[in-house]
Amino acid sequence: MVSQIGQVGQPISVLQGVQAQNVVMDPARFYPATRRLRFPMKSKSAITGLGSTDSTTLKQTGIISALDIRISGTVVWGGTITGSSMSWLWPYDLIKAVRVSANGQANLINASGLVIKALQMTQERTNDRGVIRNVAGTNTQQGTFALNCDNWGTSGSNLLGPGVTVPATGTYTVDFKLRVPIAFDPRTLLGAIFAQTAQTNLTCDIDYDTQVNLMTVGGAATVAVNLNSEISGIVYTIPQVGGQFVVPDLSAFHQFVSTQTNSVAQGENEILLPGTGIGRQLMRVFFRTISSGAPLAMNETNYGNVGWRYGGNDTPEIFSNGEMLRHANEDSFGVDLGVNWGFGCHDFCVDWALRDAVDEGSTSDLRLVSTLQSAPTAPSFRFAQQTVFAAPVGA
Repeated sequence: MVSQIGQVGQPISVLQGVQAQNVVMDPARFYPATRRLRFPMKSKSAITGLGSTDSTTLKQTGIISALDIRISGTVVWGGTITGSSMSWLWPYDLIKAVRVSANGQANLINASGLVIKALQMTQERTNDRGVIRNVAGTNTQQGTFALNCDNWGTSGSNLLGPGVTVPATGTYTVDFKLRVPIAFDPRTLLGAIFAQTAQTNLTCDIDYDTQVNLMTVGGAATVAVNLNSEISGIVYTIPQVGGQFVVPDLSAFHQFVSTQTNSVAQGENEILLPGTGIGRQLMRVFFRTISSGAPLAMNETNYGNVGWRYGGNDTPEIFSNGEMLRHANEDSFGVDLGVNWGFGCHDFCVDWALRDAVDEGSTSDLRLVSTLQSAPTAPSFRFAQQTVFAAPVGA
């Protein structure tokens, strides 16, 4: 929480829930004087295991803007691999959830690896064009979300990937990185975390999914998962100017949280967005539908009207079908969110957040509209909200 922040140039007594001595909010003096740092928050070490959690206490230094999480190592397949395959959770949802907490705000980041990767592709305009990866048995070079340095599992000419039958025994190399945005805006540092105090309590938990969810192991096959994780922080120093420590405007928190419901069916579905309220601004919503364990592509065959609604029947934005939203997303971000992973995104900040962000205090019963053309099998509708909220509101 931020309180007693006063006017620009006035001392701050409490900053994001902790005592702040001799600290002044003054962006004009902060930006020229600060310096960007990048250093390990957690050194490379073996993960605790599939189905378990790695917990890291982050270093209490400066203003934290982002975390880079790298997963690397090998998956060794042996025996008779008939009937062995990788699920659609592979590779990025190997990380079932990244959870970041700060000073009692326990739900700032709580999202799976793939959803964080989708945010990275949109927010940072990361380019996956021409990077070939194996998706459901087909070499694919658009909409994979993969960087050239991301390795989903390679053993010679054999490749692992989502929905892929394991092609051969061998040692498959795995290596990928996720950018976890602590700040909503890495330039202004809106939503960044003040960490320069012994009172700060900053943690990052990485939950790993289970082996049974990530892969199918044929009856005569063996598999050994040997993976490591490491975390680096992108941090800005708190400079001393004119005898005072100066910080940017840290009066808001940034939140990115995933939610899931199984209550979707053929026809128009309205999915209520949880956690809305006064003082919160909705920046983006990602969503997709899972049927029989695989994502439905964002296209006209799978989706009719998609949009958002609030109040009784106020519908500010509606796309006539999934293909129209897919086109709009690729126009905005330069990446095809919907072709492989099935994402759609309602973006309220890509042009100008000050004008287009949704004020959740004036949009009661805010909900997504998703029209499914056919009945999904064992459905799961997954969505993630990116919000910025005034610190006293709480997560």
